[in-house]
Amino acid sequence: MTTEAGAGGARAPHVGISVAEAPLSSLLLQTVRAHAATATAMLQRIELVAPQELVLLFLQENGRSPQSEIVHFLGRDRSTVTNTLQAMERADLITRTPSSTDKRTMIVALSGKGRRLCPKVRAIWSELERLTFGGLTDQQRADLAQTLTEVRRGLPAPAAHTRRDPVDLEARATQERTAR
Repeated sequence: MTTEAGAGGARAPHVGISVAEAPLSSLLLQTVRAHAATATAMLQRIELVAPQELVLLFLQENGRSPQSEIVHFLGRDRSTVTNTLQAMERADLITRTPSSTDKRTMIVALSGKGRRLCPKVRAIWSELERLTFGGLTDQQRADLAQTLTEVRRGLPAPAAHTRRDPVDLEARATQERTAR
């Protein structure tokens, strides 16, 4: 979201891009961006960045874990997770030690500082939930959860995404329409 000062003073933040051919996807992207920006600002208050808070909560719930489990949990590239964990180690949020049974495996654990941050992380997530969904009724929240679950279920797994030329996508859509 950007804000530009105009001749009459500051302008309100722009809600984001709206694509006429994809109104729901556009709205979802606007919502996700606003939610992420809010979460980022809240995490900065305790000197964390995403997804460090998720790693802390994962370790709190699961205890000492192989680094590969954190990679799987986050669903991100191994090198990206390694960089995140190295930064967390430098900040004394976690410890990483070689496994006693397999020296190629790193075991990740909460440090005392990381353990002490977990209640603050949970409080931030609770506040984020309240800010985001506090204006909805219980029924609206339940309906939204069900709808988003169905939307997520309908999407291909991230690994299934491949780069394709937009023309190829258009041609495939045309083929599917004519096959009906």
